[in-house]
Amino acid sequence: MQRFTSALAAGALLLQIFGLPAVHAAVFPDVPDGHMYQAEIEMLVGAQVIGGNPDGTFAPDRAVNRAEMLKMLYKAKGKTPDPIHKKCFSDVPEGAWFESYVCDAAANRYVQGYADGSFRPGNLVNRVEALKMIMEVFDLEVDDISEEDREIVKFVDVSVAAWYTKYLFAGFINGILPIAGQDGSRFYPDWPLLRGEAAAYIFNALHAQLEEERSETEEQMEEEAEENMQEETGETSETGGTQDDTQEQTFNVTAPFATTGKFDGKKSVSYLFTLSSAAVLMTDASLQSGQMGSMTCRLYLLGASSFSDEYYLGFQEGHSCYLKTAVPAGNYQLQLQPSNADTTFSVSVQNSTGDGNDGFMQAVRVKKGDLMTQTLTSNDLQDFYRFTVTTEAQMTVGVSDSQSVKCIVYPLANVNLASFSGPECGHSYRYTPGDYIISVGRGETKSAKQTYTIQLQ
Repeated sequence: MQRFTSALAAGALLLQIFGLPAVHAAVFPDVPDGHMYQAEIEMLVGAQVIGGNPDGTFAPDRAVNRAEMLKMLYKAKGKTPDPIHKKCFSDVPEGAWFESYVCDAAANRYVQGYADGSFRPGNLVNRVEALKMIMEVFDLEVDDISEEDREIVKFVDVSVAAWYTKYLFAGFINGILPIAGQDGSRFYPDWPLLRGEAAAYIFNALHAQLEEERSETEEQMEEEAEENMQEETGETSETGGTQDDTQEQTFNVTAPFATTGKFDGKKSVSYLFTLSSAAVLMTDASLQSGQMGSMTCRLYLLGASSFSDEYYLGFQEGHSCYLKTAVPAGNYQLQLQPSNADTTFSVSVQNSTGDGNDGFMQAVRVKKGDLMTQTLTSNDLQDFYRFTVTTEAQMTVGVSDSQSVKCIVYPLANVNLASFSGPECGHSYRYTPGDYIISVGRGETKSAKQTYTIQLQ
């Protein structure tokens, strides 16, 4: 009976989501018209699967933790946790908002804890862990894959022997993948899943479920009609499969460079280049005249394992996206993503000069209690700050004018991500020992002056 009730709730939710009208105007200031995940975010928010923040923003670039992911999946499936499931893990306090979701998921074996008896609800979910959670909660079949099947998962940073390869394969088979921004030659399986990406994953999972239910209904109706007519079944068609055209366009270039291109549908385009010495780079990516929509740009410093602790989110204005970044020597990936399919663009990466605070390596060191007031002058896109935590502590990175500046906290490589549940300024988190970077970016036009105050408290 509980399974039937859950199915009814899920069906009602599917009709609610996919029966919503098309998006006409942005609901969140940080998810503007043309944002790559605008439709998915706003439809799921409208169906109350996910929610915005008290300040009216959505924070699409904030990472999702294990507890948050479970709650979103339960609401998406229309599942209600059984209240009898309690006291399941040592670090899941009785009465915590996430207790019922975690304990019910554990009882149904959707998730498992760690050897020490903990669940680590604040542990950031990476991309492949999120896919596994979706498969479990949505009850999607995940089979071991053959060598031929592995050809579908053509990411250069995914081992064919990895535990998660079968979940990636199932993601493609079920239409959960690819999503915008994750259709390149690398998947970055260890990267934390961001809220915008989570919305796209869940939206696609719900859409796949709706298509499956429609297909099952149609098949049942056909079978009944055939039985009534006492006719043999003719040719049948199978839906599903995969397309071998999911790879982004990737180009090896020598910086500085300037070039033009055309997006293949809404797939991203990446430029890979190497810097032999530190530099300040100015990136200007724009849709060409007459093109509709907008574009995003991100610059990643690639580590040896393809994981990037240092990455930069571009500033969008109109049809353009800009980055001014002071970066060390290393290997880089500049990724461009359109909001509209098949648009043409121009992009240039040139040497520039900055104000001495344009990247991680130029971050101003701050400590708890420091109060700093700074101004983003014309064409100054971001300021950076660095702080070190020596003893685990509950802290808040406070920033004034939070409605018009964008503030993000980046944990660096020496931070234990399993116990850090950020990043987001203006909220209290338990910071574990290690180094952190604060990025404060403009929210108004590129030419405007924006004064803000930041304090670690």
